[in-house]
Amino acid sequence: MGWIGQTDLDYAGFDPAGLARGSAGFGLPDPNAILPVGSLVVEAHLAARPGASQPVLRYQRHDAWARKLRVALQPDGTVSVFQRQGLARFEASLTMVRPPIETFLRITFSWDAPKRAALLTVEIPGQDLIYQAEAAAPLPMPLADIREIVLNGPAVRIGPDTRFVAFSDKIEPVGLPLGVLGGTPVETPTGPRPIEHLQPGDLVVTLAGRARPVRWLARRDVPALGRFRPVRLRAPYFGLTRDVLCAPDHRVVVTGAEAEYQLGEPAVLVEAAHLADGRSVCRERPDSPVLSYFHVLLERHECLGHCGAWTESLFVGAIGQARDVLKTTALAPLPYAAIPRHRQLALPALGEIQARALAHSMSA
Repeated sequence: MGWIGQTDLDYAGFDPAGLARGSAGFGLPDPNAILPVGSLVVEAHLAARPGASQPVLRYQRHDAWARKLRVALQPDGTVSVFQRQGLARFEASLTMVRPPIETFLRITFSWDAPKRAALLTVEIPGQDLIYQAEAAAPLPMPLADIREIVLNGPAVRIGPDTRFVAFSDKIEPVGLPLGVLGGTPVETPTGPRPIEHLQPGDLVVTLAGRARPVRWLARRDVPALGRFRPVRLRAPYFGLTRDVLCAPDHRVVVTGAEAEYQLGEPAVLVEAAHLADGRSVCRERPDSPVLSYFHVLLERHECLGHCGAWTESLFVGAIGQARDVLKTTALAPLPYAAIPRHRQLALPALGEIQARALAHSMSA
């Protein structure tokens, strides 16, 4: 199934049968039902307050029996998850290098109670940083508690810097960029094809005019919240013949006089979110509570065509050197030896300040 509950304090949805069905009901689950395997994902704004702890999520009840779930961020950069159910307790923690500036982080806590295994992951998307720590003997989550957390009931305290909370009944992959939404056409030697129809070995056309075989098609189903929400690249900008929806960190090829004049490059890669101006690129709030993103993995990092525009293929980057981390990503089904080691981007990539300056000059 996948995602069963999520909230950003504006929208909330809970369905033990899966939110992807389009249901956002809040029916009471079996009071004894538990989630033995699952993932909790929290996105939070990391404030520049090095001397203060940040509450992320807290849930505590003492009615029939004691239950507690706490996710916290300490001043030294320690992120911890604590569980209590009756007399049973569990804790996982890791310490990251706390960034000196305000940014966003994504915390993923995955558990497999039957296998007595848990994984705590912290990602800082804007800086391509990922931290992980394993832990043993996690506790299964009661579905009734998940429902209460999603509904932000009286036993729940969601931190003021927390942007969303979501639960899945699977071990969700982490790391790596998301790509474009399903349904987006990709140029191939025989014409455009929806990206989700591609298979390993199929050929795609690159910006250099070459046909390259697909190594893998990475798919991720994610909640339509926070930095998972797509941005819309609007036609006719970027040469588009129709709108394209992609992840905020998906890099788009920008060409033209502005790029040449400001940066001395005929073409550059820019994250879609950094181009958002409300006209050519807009932030989107989709109707569906769950989104399906796809990314094409090639032997080299290349740029692929979508309805007249060009955007990047999947860049593995530094994660390709971390075997244990790769096993927790959407590339986990691939043998380690079959995953290419990308060391160089297809085109120069702009940082946020440069990108926003370029976007401003393009819209002037």
